[in-house]
Amino acid sequence: MIVDLPSTTTTDISKRLIALRHSVGAMAMGRVLTLLLVTDEELADTAIEVANDATRQHPARILVLVRANRRGASRLDGQIRVGGDAGASEIVILRLFGEMADHGASVVTPLLLPDSPIVAWWPGEPPADVAASPLGAMARRRITDAGACAKPATQLRRRAKHYEPGDTDLSWTRITRWRGLLAAALDEPPHEPVTSAAVVAEPGEASADLIAGWLAQALDVPVQRVNSAQGTGIVSVRLDRADGPIDLVRADEGLSTLAQPGRPTREVALSIPNAAECLAAELRRLDADEVYAASLTDGLPEVTRRTVGAAKAARAGEVPAGPAELPDSDGPSMSARALQGRKPREEVPSQTRLQEQVDAAVAEAGAGTVRESADPDSLAGAVAAALVSTLEAAVAVRGVAHVALTGGSMGARTMGALAEQDLSSEVWSQVHIWWGDERFVPEGDADRNDQQARDAGLERLPVPAANVHSAPAGSSEDELGEAAARWASELAIHAPEGARSPQFDVVLLGVGPDAHVASLFPDRPELHETDRGCVPVTDSPKPPPLRLSLTVPAINAAERVWLVVAGADKAEAVRAARATRDDPHLPASWVRGTAETMWWLDRAAAGNEQAAAGNDQAAAGN
Repeated sequence: MIVDLPSTTTTDISKRLIALRHSVGAMAMGRVLTLLLVTDEELADTAIEVANDATRQHPARILVLVRANRRGASRLDGQIRVGGDAGASEIVILRLFGEMADHGASVVTPLLLPDSPIVAWWPGEPPADVAASPLGAMARRRITDAGACAKPATQLRRRAKHYEPGDTDLSWTRITRWRGLLAAALDEPPHEPVTSAAVVAEPGEASADLIAGWLAQALDVPVQRVNSAQGTGIVSVRLDRADGPIDLVRADEGLSTLAQPGRPTREVALSIPNAAECLAAELRRLDADEVYAASLTDGLPEVTRRTVGAAKAARAGEVPAGPAELPDSDGPSMSARALQGRKPREEVPSQTRLQEQVDAAVAEAGAGTVRESADPDSLAGAVAAALVSTLEAAVAVRGVAHVALTGGSMGARTMGALAEQDLSSEVWSQVHIWWGDERFVPEGDADRNDQQARDAGLERLPVPAANVHSAPAGSSEDELGEAAARWASELAIHAPEGARSPQFDVVLLGVGPDAHVASLFPDRPELHETDRGCVPVTDSPKPPPLRLSLTVPAINAAERVWLVVAGADKAEAVRAARATRDDPHLPASWVRGTAETMWWLDRAAAGNEQAAAGNDQAAAGN
């Protein structure tokens, strides 16, 4: 339904809105935020369509301020859209004429909902100082689009000069996939440091400038911005390392090639999200984007702009000349010509054989990947180095990282190795530390996992104290239930919408000789808990008897689950858990990451009996 209200007032618009909510059933009061769209007349229709599409993905009430003809008498024309004409919510369009066009904040204020967060979006030219403008001052987040402005580079300089927490830009949102692919490439071995970088794109491409600023700030290396032909957009990114460059090059529409030393060239999806998808992504968060801020204000000024063109730079070997060649497929050709002389196969796998193949594939995936080290100390060093790389990549992409640590001897060894790493305080200030389980004993007790971590070097990490989330302490069973509730509340505060625990980037787990993980023991009811993120444990078969533990769903929601095991007495548990799935006698067979399940083993735990004889005594489990 569309209701036009020419030459109206905000009072009349408010009255009509209330009447429409009663008659049509619009549920605007329940929307999580108000999107305040500020535009000129020529961009209005397109911007409203984009906002409408975006709020279908992330419902929000839309208030549109259209700065129309400034000549003539002041006038307000209103339009209300509800129901099918307003996507997932309601849209109020306010066209301001005359002197009123310069007083949008006063006009829109009576239509704002109490306690509803406001996000402001300028799809065209924004004010020079967005946060200080009257409309920007009332918004929690302020979205601009430097790429849609006449002078993108000038806009980025203004955004950097006047940046305030809550500012963001759709040119930054468009490169989320680029940043994710580059961070993932650096997460793969060999973990050689990047020495320099180059970004190739057409002049004035704001997204490319922000990629360059992000690389300069995150990697602290020289970054060059090389110009390609007009209309080419972002062409490529090169990261130079001692063992050879990593090249991410846009190929066909929506695809790119990723080439790096020691690995086959891969074709990866690299579609650029449309305006509605970008806007919806920004509406999902109301907190400040620290990574964008650092890339814009600290990284971008450090970028060197090359006067030489991309073609000349490619001839000099400084940037890739084009997409890398993909390796030939080993499979048979599927072209029409090749299929003409091919006869259909008569042999069809039996249902039993097909099931056997499926079971074998499932078992292989569930077993996870193994990384083996010589002894517990070298194992702890390898885990710590990989943890640094993984968490720093997560911060670079999402602005935050969450890790759950393990206890026992290997937990302490790993923390000691981590404390010896050269950690960036700027990056690690965004890391949140948790534990997979905790012994329910008084604070400071030597049995507590968090105390063992502190003794091993936790406080030497540049992680703010507020980001270290220790489980509640106590001593009696009467306190345990309330402690579990408090821990669940703490987990939920940092959880994504609809989840009970944070989106862990890595969960570290020890494995006991009985194959227990965290405080989830064989054949215990806690193993089957699905309605909570954490669970109290009484009468633990391993002292102390009272514990708190993450549940299987909370662990398995992690992107990576790393099982860190040392000692010959764990070898049989490792072998048995890797050979099956979801065996209640083997809790370690229940855990797996959404993207990676890694078994970090010393030679003894891997079943090498000769190495076991020379290693330290088995590391204690949880």
